[in-house]
Parts: sequence; structure tokens; C-alpha cells
Amino acid sequence: MTGGFDRLLTASEFERFDEVLKSQVDVDHAVGEPARVPEMAGSSEPLNVTQHQERIWLAQKQDAALTLRHALAYKLGGIPDIARLTRAVDTLVGALPELTMRYRFSDDGELLKYPAEESGETLEIVNVDCRQEAVSLILARQQASWVSESEPPFKVLVIFCLDEVILTLLIHRIVEEMCSPEDILRNLARAYGRKPLAAPSLNDAVELEFDTHGIAPLAWLRREDVSPETAVVDFSVPFSEPASNDRLARRYGAVIETGLSRQPQDPVPDVYSQLASIGVRFAQFLCRLGGHERIEAVFPARPEDRLGDHSVAFAYKDTVKVVISHDMDLQDAEARILARMKAFADTGTPANDANSAVDLPKVSVRWLTDPQQFFDVPTVTLDRVPLPTPELRSDFELGVGLDAEGRTVLELVTGQKVSRHAGSLVLDLFTGALQNGISQEDTGDFPSNTLPSFSGKAFSEEPATTPGDGRRSDIAAVQSAILLEFREALATPDLKPDDDFFDFGGHSLVATRIIGRLLHNHGIEVRFNDLFGNPTASALAHHARIVEGAKKADVNGSDEIDTGHTDAAVAPLALAQMSLWKIYSALGYNEIFNLPFALDFLDTVDETVFGEAFLDLMKRHSGLRTLFFKDEDGQVLQRVVPVAELGNYKWFWTSEESADTDRSAEAGYCFDLSKELPVRLRFLRDPETGRQMLSFLFQHLALDEWSVNLLMDELVEAYRARAAGSAPVWSGKPAPFLDFARKQVLEGVNGEHLAYWTDMLCDAPRELVLFSEEPAPAEQPGSETVAGGWVEMRLDKEISEGLYAIAKENSASLFNVVYAAISAALQRLGGLTDLVIGTSASGRTDPDYFDTIGYFTTVVAHRVRFGGEPTVGKLIGNIKDMINGSMLYTDIPIDLVETALGMTCERDHLFDVFIQIHAQNKLNGSLPKPDGGRTAFRQVDPDKHDSHLGLQFEVMEEVIDGDRSIRVLMSYQSRRYSPQQVDAIQATVMDTFSRFSQPGVSARPLSELKQA
Repeated sequence: MTGGFDRLLTASEFERFDEVLKSQVDVDHAVGEPARVPEMAGSSEPLNVTQHQERIWLAQKQDAALTLRHALAYKLGGIPDIARLTRAVDTLVGALPELTMRYRFSDDGELLKYPAEESGETLEIVNVDCRQEAVSLILARQQASWVSESEPPFKVLVIFCLDEVILTLLIHRIVEEMCSPEDILRNLARAYGRKPLAAPSLNDAVELEFDTHGIAPLAWLRREDVSPETAVVDFSVPFSEPASNDRLARRYGAVIETGLSRQPQDPVPDVYSQLASIGVRFAQFLCRLGGHERIEAVFPARPEDRLGDHSVAFAYKDTVKVVISHDMDLQDAEARILARMKAFADTGTPANDANSAVDLPKVSVRWLTDPQQFFDVPTVTLDRVPLPTPELRSDFELGVGLDAEGRTVLELVTGQKVSRHAGSLVLDLFTGALQNGISQEDTGDFPSNTLPSFSGKAFSEEPATTPGDGRRSDIAAVQSAILLEFREALATPDLKPDDDFFDFGGHSLVATRIIGRLLHNHGIEVRFNDLFGNPTASALAHHARIVEGAKKADVNGSDEIDTGHTDAAVAPLALAQMSLWKIYSALGYNEIFNLPFALDFLDTVDETVFGEAFLDLMKRHSGLRTLFFKDEDGQVLQRVVPVAELGNYKWFWTSEESADTDRSAEAGYCFDLSKELPVRLRFLRDPETGRQMLSFLFQHLALDEWSVNLLMDELVEAYRARAAGSAPVWSGKPAPFLDFARKQVLEGVNGEHLAYWTDMLCDAPRELVLFSEEPAPAEQPGSETVAGGWVEMRLDKEISEGLYAIAKENSASLFNVVYAAISAALQRLGGLTDLVIGTSASGRTDPDYFDTIGYFTTVVAHRVRFGGEPTVGKLIGNIKDMINGSMLYTDIPIDLVETALGMTCERDHLFDVFIQIHAQNKLNGSLPKPDGGRTAFRQVDPDKHDSHLGLQFEVMEEVIDGDRSIRVLMSYQSRRYSPQQVDAIQATVMDTFSRFSQPGVSARPLSELKQA
């Protein structure tokens, strides 16, 4: 048997598969073995290498990291017989010994190639969980070092991926003279059909060339310094390669209706005409886009004789080169190309333009031939799987083909020297220009008004597309809008277009705000993964879209939302509020949902000015002056207290008024929300330092963490104004929270959003088991240890910075990385295959309410599966995609999901682990003084309370005076975990954080992260 089946088959499956193989052997004996290729079989003596093979071998030896393997991947359709396919591979490599040659020096110091004694190691059958993992596996095998003395230059991968099978050919360039990919595919089909194999034709391969520094077609998209990049933009599958790997040439695709077809009088096949028509237009497109007079376009002389999936590797001299000028008549240019192709067909030699020169920018145009033309097996079909490639590629290579419906398929490969965002931008602009140009009555010229004009590296101020057509418009204007929102959200007015969003304090909550404001204020749509993968304004602009009909506000945010309701309006609770209320009422309306923030002022603060400033916020945000009550029918309602009645409520105390008050007692104050405002601000004196402290107590029904950050930003401005003796001037009026609540209740529960969660969680495990033994009961039932406790984990700066680095490497947030690390730690402890984790989501899916103070936050549950052999990078990527992908559906609170699944919310829970991040909150900062100084304040950790879940992790991401740090507070229930088990959890989590912070960890399998 030819390959490694251990990753795919169990012992019993292996026996059955082996029986099938034996039956295939019996069939082969019955019908006769496929004929071997006589010219290539039967020799066991070492052979001389060709000059081309020697150059390839030397280049590989000099640079082991250089990728000289070519990969072709196809999805198998029809009725493929895998056992028969494995026999066909054995037959193929047995008949074509070039595919299994080993290369080494003889005793005389001469490089020779030696026929392999056995054809093993040429076939590998593996099982993966998804297409993404399949592509990652192919790239890993393609980039693996080639040991020429012991490894064959050819390998076949058969990958079982859910409901599809992917056939991959990995072919080293050292065989490109002797065995072309087309010949290999043809002979594999013949071996599969038990037909005699054909001797492969010798090929005149082009010289080995690795220089990609020629004149760039689009110099402004060139990167002179190839630094580590983020994830590759996918062609058609959910693939993203490790962010640290920047050696990939990227591939992008589009399917369009061109209307270009062969005329009856055309003397050449439709393929030739189609290729010439598209190729000329692309060359002129690059001329105009790059400001060139001329460009050299390289075409295949016989387009359908080649697969068209390779250019540098397995590139042969059957090409024609034509110089295209930016103003050349299209019909003349097409005629010139077709004439060169015909000349080659007649003479067999290239007939290139006399003015073809090395000092012109170049572009390659290929025909994507249907692989079925080379794999002639009636019962099996091949569909190309487009791949990025680590092989060195020139800046732009365009593939042209037809799909099953006759539409034009375009594939653009961008080389390693080109900006990682260039492909999608260039292909998008070209398809638009192509379709607009073809719609013109005058097809003799490619209309210049379909292209944006350029000056240097920036888009012109004139939009490239008509407003509202849903395509990318003026990149410069989009970049400016994004930069404006970045600067405002990050409070960094000098942020530059190439500055990284995450390096300046960005996180998922800020990202949500920016995405909403871009849509609301500018009509620009940005997806979460696009922002995470392209965290600079300049990069993100290439992924943004102008949305037709989007509401656009004034850029300065001064528009007011006229609600039509009075200040004293009454409304039902919003869904998230109602979720809290159910628990709040079930527990006797106690202090469970108090938010006991506290601030320690390092310098003296004017308490009177502070009170005036916060009163300004109370007037501005009606959610801070809301009462909650039940009406006669038992419906829970909320009512806004008019500003004129605020004097009837006590909510602010100075330190003189609080002389006998304890901060802990204040934190545990039990609100009567039907009579009291949900806010209590009380200044205290720290008995140890004598400094002023502020008990900043809120009832959770009134606001969430997002709201707290909004409050702190506005509090600084209000204090500045009041300290100067004036009232603050606001740029706009936020929408009242009651409008949101009323609107949400009126619309009802979104059934599609609810189904998203129930589909995900319907068969999820309901119990978390980390340890086989039960914890011993506490000796003192009345002690605090019965309820639970907490431990604090402070991460060293080296570990913290390592986690930030891996987050950036994987285009992820710190929360994604910490979430992944905690998940991996729990998986290590319990040997888990499936884990449900609760977390909080902003719940703000409507940009109209991004500046509103209120409670929008929902608790949601995500499901983490640990199947196969995932790497750390893949786990982080999966969690990022899972969380970002669920953002749209976070308007559904967890209690509605539990009810829909038939659970009792007060008794049953979908998760027993909760992870929450407090990302760079604004409770560490300073207030301005009238003399220009600052009064610094720091957050004081609240007293720890019992955990209501088995395990709860609160991640504190803090930035103080520019220094960032990470702490994790873990609370637990003693009835679930003994002290020894808590110690084990803490140690494993800390060890996993440490391992996740190490360089290169993204590529490591999780199974390697064992306890030291």
C-alpha cells in the first residue's frame, strides 16, 4: 500500500479498505495490468540529471525554504472509487519513475538521480474537519522542506473533508521537463481506467527565475519591505492562513457576464478570441491604472493545451508576448494576439513582438482549461479548488475561463511583492470597468471614463463608481471617513492612516461603535472580520462598501434624533432588561445587579463641580433618571423622571455628608427602583490615605459597560466646562433609551436570530465536568467557602505582550486570544470535546442608539468544539469568527434561548463557564483643572461576591499612563470545586497563558500544550 492511512481509518476500517484494495488487484489481474511506459520503466541504475534539473536542485539546496513544489487541487465529483484511485496512483508512479527519483551525489561527486526501490510515500490519505483545514494542510505539505536524497518529488493527497473529497497533486519543479501536470493528470486518468499509459512529452521549460523586482505594473501597490501580514483574503472557501506566513501569493475570483463571444467569421476557436479580448482589456486597464504607455502581455500560444493554473512553475516556452499600448485600438490589439497564436500553431516557434523588451512592466494572462479535458474518466469529475500559493509569482497574473453556464470566470493572482489588499481592489475595479466598457456601443475603444484617474498612490477625488451602487467608491474619501471615526473613538487626534487600530487601544466594543457610526454617519459598510483583519484606515478602506439608501448624518454628529415622545414617557422593558428583571425579581429584588464602581482620586477634586457636571449628564441622558415599576396588570414598565423633578430625588452626597458611611456597605445598597433613581454617587475619605474616593453605584437595569465608557468621556468634558464656570456644549442629542425599548418590544423577538442560537445550542452539553472526583463538602456549612471564592491571576508583562502579539498575528482581539486560552486550559483539564461558554455582548445592533445610555447588553452562549488536531492559530481564528459572526444576532438574551430549548431559566443554564473582558475602561483617567493641570483617578476593585456559576473569568485589560497590563479574576463555587481543584484550574490557565504568549505558537497543535 502506498501511503499513510493512519490519520483517516480505524483498525476495522483499515481491514475493510485493504480487502477492497485486494479485490482491485484481483480485477487488475483479470483484465490485465495497465501498460507501463517502456521508455521510462525498468532501469535501476543511476541516471544523469539534465542541466535544468541541476539548476533546480541547486536552487533548492541553497534555500531550503524556497517553495518549488506546485500544487493542484480538485474536488472529486461523480462516483469516485477511492480504492481504485489509490491503485491508479501506484500504477502511475510505477510507470513514470521520474516521479519517484531520488537525487544525490555519486562517489565521484557527480549529481545523479536514482530510481526508487519502492514507490512509497507518494500517496497520503487524510481526514479533516472543514475546507479551511484542507487548504491549510495542502499549503503545509507544499511548503515542507524537500529532502531530495530520500523523498520523491511527487505526492498525491486524498483529503476527506466532510461531504467532499479533494484530490491534490504536489509536483516539484525538478520534474517539469519530464512530466508536465497535464501529462500526469492524463496518465492518472488512464491508470484509473486501466488503459495503457502514454509516454509524457519532453517540455522546453523556461529558465529558473526568482526576480520579482522588475518594473511594476502598479508601483503604488508594491511593498518594498515584505513584513509579516495578516490573513489572506479568500477566493471561494473559508480559508485563512497563519497571519505570520507572508510568503503566499494571493488569489481572487469573480464571475461576470461579458458579452464577448466569437463571431461566425472568426478563424480561431472561441477560447482564443475570449482570451485575447479579456487580456487586451486587462493590459490597457493596468496601463491606465499604473500610468504606463505600454505593457507586455504574455499569452499561452495554445491555451487549451495547458491547465492554466501555473505560470512560473511548469512554465514552458509555448507562449507569445505582445506589447499593448494604453491607447491601442482594441480590435487591432486582439488581431495581433490572435496572429501570434496562429503563427505558433503553424510553425511551432514563438512569434513575439519585435519591441518586446525587459524594461516594460509585464502581465501574464492564462486560460483556465477545464481539468476534465485532461482527466477523461466518465464516472469522475474534477472541479478546481483555487488556492493561494507560496511559489514566487509576478505582480499580476490573470486567469480567464468559463463556468458551466458559459459565464466568464476571472482569477487574479497577486505576487508576494504586492500589497495584501491589492488583489480584491484591482479585480473589483477591473470587472466594473470591463462590464461598463462592454456595455458601450463603441467597442473599438476601452472607455477611459470607466476607470478612476490616479495621481501617485492616491485615488482621485472623483468617485470611481456611481453613488449607491454598492461597490467600492473613492478610496481616499472612504479612508478619510474611517480615519475620522478611528480618531474619535480612540481619542487620538493625530492617528495616521497606517496606524493600527489595536495598537491605540481598540477592542471589540470600540470596533462595534466604529462600524455603526460609519454606516450611520457616512453610509459606509464594514464587516467585523474586515476590521480585525485590516486594522488600519488605509487598509480597511479597500474592504468598505458604499450602501445605497444608508442614513447619513452630519460628519460632526450634530444631528438630533426627533423621537416625538415627551420626556416623561413610559415604556416596557427592552428584551435585555427583561432578562435581568426575571432574575432580579426571583432573588427578591436584592443587590445582585449593583455595579459598585469606585474611584480613587490621586489629587484633590472639587466635589461641588463634580456634582454639577454629573447633573449635566443626568439631564442629557434620560436613562439615568428612570424608575422601574409594575402596573396593575403586572407588566413591568419604566418611566423617565422629568428634569424639572430631579430635585425631588437624592442621588449625590459629598464626603462631608458621608463621614459615617462605609464603602462596602454603600456598594451593597438595595435600590427601590420604583421610588429611587438607579444612580448613587457618594464621595468618601479613605481612612488610610485621607484621599477622596467616589462610590460610583449604578443599578444594572439602567446602564451597561458601554454606557459607563460613554459617561466617563462626557463627564470629563462636563467637568472641564463647570470648572471654568460654564455649562457644557454638546454636539448632538442622543436618542432616548425608551425609544429603543419601545421599538424593540413593538418589533418582537426576531425569529431568525433566535433560531441562530437554538440551532447552535440544541444538542450542546449541559454540564461541565473537569474532574472525575467530587469536591469534599465544606467543614463549616455557614462559612463563606460554601458559596465560593475568587483568585486573581496577574500576568507578567512578557506574557501580556506575548498575548497582544499573537492577537495581532492572527488579526484577532485580545478577548479572542484570552477566550481561546481559557478554553484550551479547560479542555486540557477535562479532556473536553465540546464546551459551552457564556459571555456578554454589547447588544447594540442599531447605530441610532450607539450614543445612548441604557442597558443593551445581552448574555449569549457560544459553543467551542475541539475536533481533529487544531493549531493554536486555528482555535483563535475559529473563536474570532464565531464571536464576530454572532454579533448580528446578539439582540436575543440567553433566557429566551433557554426557554425555546425547553429549559427552566431559574434552574437550568446553558453554560457553567462565563468569560468577560473589561477592555480598557475609562475608569482610569484624569479630570482637567482650571489651571491646566489634571486630577488623576484610578479604579478601585470592587469587593468580590459569590459566583453564581461554576466558574467565572473576568479579564481586566488596563492601560495606565501608557502601560498596559492584564489581570484575570476567577470566581468559583465551592460546591463544585475543592481548593485543590481550584489550584489546578488556576495553574493550568496560567500555564496556557504562558504558552500562548510564546513566539510561533500559532502553528503549534493544541495537543502539544501539555502541563510542564
